[in-house]
Amino acid sequence: MPSTPLNRVLYVEDDEDVQRIVRLSLERIGKMTVRVVSDPLQAIEAIRQFGPELVMLDWMMPGMDGPTLFRKMRELPETRDCPVVFITARAQQRETAELAALGAAGVISKPFSPKDLPDQLRSIWSALP
Repeated sequence: MPSTPLNRVLYVEDDEDVQRIVRLSLERIGKMTVRVVSDPLQAIEAIRQFGPELVMLDWMMPGMDGPTLFRKMRELPETRDCPVVFITARAQQRETAELAALGAAGVISKPFSPKDLPDQLRSIWSALP
């Protein structure tokens, strides 16, 4: 379990409406510092610059899907150990198992409750080794 509370989250999502909801939820309710990136192709650089404690990825995005981005993160020393949580509409058992096999820290289904999202992330965070 991490010894510090979750504070810095980077969210990679191409849908602006979902971006706003997640940002408001995590910043206002969760009191976290959030950075949102729309383009998965720019996510690695944003992770390097922002230094998040946890990254949230959407599955379906143009240019590169979330699982592909996750695999790329695992290839780089500076992003290899960053916990990743998927927030996706593709949260059926098969997809969830696929993400777990990749090493995802957790999966949050869309639609989600903005009120509950910070607690869901903190629960995943506190379960990390």
